[in-house]
Amino acid sequence: MPEVTLKLFASLAKAAPENIGGEIKTYSLDIGDTIPDIIQKANLGHKNLHLIILNGTYIYKDKRAQTVLSDGDVLACWPPVVGG
Repeated sequence: MPEVTLKLFASLAKAAPENIGGEIKTYSLDIGDTIPDIIQKANLGHKNLHLIILNGTYIYKDKRAQTVLSDGDVLACWPPVVGG
């Protein structure tokens, strides 16, 4: 079955020693699944996802719903981060 790997960072990741650097999960991929489909499968729809990287490339907000995922893709997500 095709799969996509989802990496969650900052406040999206669980705070546990084994998850230093982010939480990593794998989700089954249906034909035609887009970034919002995986976000929904991960129950992250209510989160403010600011930065989304697909296979090392930033995906602009207006392109996320159009970006069809493929087997083996790696999707990394960050919430807005404030610092100084």
